[in-house]
Formats: sequence, structure tokens, C-alpha cells
Amino acid sequence: MTKTKKIALILTVALVITALLAGCQSYKWGPVGTTDGNADVINNGSLAVQQGKYLYYINGMDATSNISKPEDNYFGKASVKGSIMKSEIAEDGSLKNTAVVVPKMFYTGYTSGGIYIFGDWIYYVTPTTKTDNSGVVQVDYLEYYRTKTDGTETQQITMVEGSSVEYVFTDDALLYYTSSTLYKVGYTADKVDKDATVIAENVTDVLFNHASTYKKGQSSIEDYVYYTQSYDSDSLLNGNKVYATNGGEPVLLVDSKTYGANGADASKDKQFTFTLVKAANESDGVVVYYSKTSTVNGASETAGTFAVKFSGEKPAFDTTKEVKVARDALTSITHIGLDNGVLVASAAASYVYIMTEDDIQVKKPLTFSATPTVLKADVTEEGITLYYVISNKLMKKVITDVNALSTENQPVEINMSGAEINATWLAPAFVNGCVYYIDNTYSYTFFMNLDDFKFEPNDVKLLEGKIASGYEKSDKTEDGTIPKFMTDTDKETYITNNPKEEE
Repeated sequence: MTKTKKIALILTVALVITALLAGCQSYKWGPVGTTDGNADVINNGSLAVQQGKYLYYINGMDATSNISKPEDNYFGKASVKGSIMKSEIAEDGSLKNTAVVVPKMFYTGYTSGGIYIFGDWIYYVTPTTKTDNSGVVQVDYLEYYRTKTDGTETQQITMVEGSSVEYVFTDDALLYYTSSTLYKVGYTADKVDKDATVIAENVTDVLFNHASTYKKGQSSIEDYVYYTQSYDSDSLLNGNKVYATNGGEPVLLVDSKTYGANGADASKDKQFTFTLVKAANESDGVVVYYSKTSTVNGASETAGTFAVKFSGEKPAFDTTKEVKVARDALTSITHIGLDNGVLVASAAASYVYIMTEDDIQVKKPLTFSATPTVLKADVTEEGITLYYVISNKLMKKVITDVNALSTENQPVEINMSGAEINATWLAPAFVNGCVYYIDNTYSYTFFMNLDDFKFEPNDVKLLEGKIASGYEKSDKTEDGTIPKFMTDTDKETYITNNPKEEE
């Protein structure tokens, strides 16, 4: 199918859905406080994002099954659960002047999704309020929106079928991947492009990445998306091609000539099929991990897992800078700094893979009490601090020397929280010395201040979570408060769990 026909088909489907039974909704809202659109943005594309002295965050995880009629997710009428909040960060780090800035459910099944902020706009994803001919809300269609950071203006960017579509927002475009095609919808500070355009078709693999920190008007190599394409079925070439794009013209990184001499095709054993694994941002560039296989005499051979660091204004592949990190084809990696190898944490066993100068693979064991969900790895000269979740608890390990790891020599596993963390949806977000997470009991966003943790002889203080959106007075609970931005049903549950003592 040609690009023109595919776009026409998508537009036809969108028009049909748009024309189906649905009421009108007003986007009038705010203003919600003041804004600081020129300030740096921290932790973009996550559960909680900071811009200057303001924190924007999702008020919990709601279910699309709760949208039974269009009004359930109308702007201004949607449940407070799942809406986007805005709080001012006080001098002591606490949150104040909290209000709903986007009164609509944030939702995506893409667990690497989140909200983004660029300049004066918040970018987010929400289930559509369109219905079919039977009046059933089509919640598997997601709408991509932006709302001013004071809530006063809202614009729809596009609508896409699929609740788990991979996507990323940049400061000038939405990029998303569906049906083997990579799409783009561009926008400026004032308007949004009318239609989606095709960046690439017949895409076989996509690796999304984005800059965590955004400085207004400054592009970053961290915002490039990487993808692969196979050769035409009648081609005599083996392997595939690798590209990168930030929404502009795709940059060819790898093809059949990459490992060849003098611009000629490489030999068959060096025409590789790349499988993209992970992208990790560092202060001086982006590390991209991938595995490679070749086909020789009809048999597939694994070359191993590799990494390359891209820096500068745009990616450029240099075979001399390729680093082999494992002889095996790894599928899940935690970046711990290339000098330290790579961590693979799995249910079976966890190891740090290290390649010696003699091309020998060494697997250093790293023991966890159960299968960890690794949240992040802070790499410093003193070592590697891993933060992860096991059995809904925030845990920590400090590895001072990966080469010294052995069955007998293991870093201590430290339980940091008494709070229950849900790590099955959007990952907990580390912002301004705090960790924001979906609470496992109520499914709202709670936070813990990491500075409150103590782990000293005879003095251990576990972290306890507080709801991010704040509390109000109540004469029905043990401490005289109740979460302010909670549904009535969830408040009743909270009161039941925290009843006032009988006199």
C-alpha cells in the first residue's frame, strides 16, 4: 500500500469514528495558577514532571472500564482520579496550591508513556469519548492532546486506534508507531498539523527514546527514535537497515555496506540483522544497545550484543566505536555504564555481563530476594546505586565493584519503604529528591522523600508515602485528614482503612 493510500485510509477511519454518536464537550478551564514556560523541564515523559517551581503529575491510575458513557471522560467532567494535577513546589520541597489542570483521564497501555511539558503546553494521552452505533464508548481509541499549563486552552493533536501504541512527544511533533508504520504529527506553539504524515513504512522494530530534561528551544540527540527496516523480498542482501529520526528526515545508520570495504557490500557474514534492545541517556550522549545476527549458508549465527554511543547533533554510526557487551543475544538490559558491563535482571537469575579483552564473556552474579523491577541505576565514581521494586517495596543495592561480585560477595539488599508501590503501569518517577509512584492500595499517585530514609545501626526509618495531591480535614479518620482529590467511593475506602478511634 502506498503512503498516500494508507493516509487516506487512516483519515477515512478517523472521520467515520468522529461522525459516530457523541455529544459535545467544552474545554473551558482555568486559569490554574501562574506558569513558567521558559523554565527547564525535569523528568519529561513520566508520571511526574517538574517545570521551574511547578510539578505536574497524574492523579493516579484509573480504568477505562469506568468510562461507560462519553461524559465520564469529558473535559471538566471526568473523574479526579487519573486527571493531571498542578502543584507549586514550596521552599522546603513540599507541594502547595494544588489544583486539577487537565480534568480528563490520562491513560495509555504503553508502560513507557507519560506526560510531557514543552514551553506553555502539557502533552498527554486520553481515551476517546466517541461511541459506536450502539452507544459504546470506543476506549481502545486514544486521543493525543495538549493543554496550556494553566489549563486555559486545549487542542487535540490526533486520534489513534490501540490502547498500547508506542509514542513520544518532542517540542515540535508527536511520533507514534502502529501497523508497521512510524507516523508524525507536527505542531508549533500556536497550531497543530491537520494530518499525520508517514515517516517510514514496513518498519520491523522501533526503539523510542527522549530527553528527560528539556531546555526551551534546545533540541537534543536524546530525542531520536531508532527503527529497523527489512530489505525487499526480492533483494539478495541479508540483514536489515537501521535508521534514526527525531521527526525530520531519517538518518541511515546501518545497511549492507556498513561493515564492507570502500563502500562495497560486506560479505554475507557481516550483513547483520539488528534487534534494538535499549537506549540510555548519559551526560555526553545516548548509548544504544542492540543484538546482531548473520545468516551463513542458510544458518543463523549470533554475533552477540553490542552498544554504541551517539553524541553531537545527530546520530552517526561508527563501527570503530562499537562495543561488544555480551556474546549472548540479550533482550532486556539495565544500563549501568559501559565501563561496568550490562545488568540483566530476570526471574531465573541476574548477572552483570562483562567482556574481557580476550573476547571472553564473564557473568558476575547479582542476587536479589525476588525478581526485581529495576527503576534506575545511579552511576558515580563510588559505585552503582540500583533502585528497584520487589513485592511492591522500594529496594536499594549499592555495587562498589562489579568485578568483585561473586556468590559469596554480594551487596546488601536494603528495603527502603513500608509503602506499597504498584510498578506494573507507569514507572515510579524520581523528581526533586522524591519518588512519585502509584500506590498499590488506592491507585493514586503518592510520594516519598528519599532524604527521610535512615539505615544506621539501631536506627532504621522506612519511607512512608503521602498522597501527592494533598489532604483536607476530616472528622472520620484517625489523624483527622483525608485525601482531598479522591473520588467519593475511594474516600469511603480510605475512611474504612483509617477509622477514627471510638471514644
